[in-house]
Amino acid sequence: MVAIVAGLLLLGLMAAFAIGLPKAQGDEAGHAAEELTLTLPDSLPGGYVASDDPAAFTDGQLADQADDIAEQEQANRDYGNTVLPEALGTSAETRTYVANGTEAVFVQAFQSEGGAFAPNSLPDPANSGGQAGTEMTAVGDGVCILTYGQPEAEGQAPPVGFSQCQVTQGEVTVQIGSSAVAAEDLVSVADDLLASFEQD
Repeated sequence: MVAIVAGLLLLGLMAAFAIGLPKAQGDEAGHAAEELTLTLPDSLPGGYVASDDPAAFTDGQLADQADDIAEQEQANRDYGNTVLPEALGTSAETRTYVANGTEAVFVQAFQSEGGAFAPNSLPDPANSGGQAGTEMTAVGDGVCILTYGQPEAEGQAPPVGFSQCQVTQGEVTVQIGSSAVAAEDLVSVADDLLASFEQD
């Protein structure tokens, strides 16, 4: 069970890295922007606790494995927080959050103006019976990639299987994704994170 949950969390993290990592930009004179310190909090609105904290799992079905999972997630976080700044050449941080023991939210914060964000392909709904498997749409202050699953019954609209959103304020961008949280709520959480960075 630990391997399954940890694998799921890591898969989502890797997908977040792969989809639309924004490229760091310098100022108009070509000089690097002053580096910011981006620190993702220990929890998010809605009861989401960082997966590297055993408290994220203590009230769920994985309570007996909470310490082991949190240790593995801390290692993943440390690795991601080394790779992202080195690859992008700018301040960046990643962290995974969990609610109800298994509902994961994947977050990355970058010192970047964003914009470089798109799915691998955007199929024409006309070729798939009017419903695309992947959609890109504006949601609130952000832009989201919605990946649809299979409809539960014939004639029903397919549910969103995974949402990933990008929101930018100033020179900071947040990318946030989840299979358990609606895109509108993800954008709201990203707005709150960006507001907290402005206060720091």
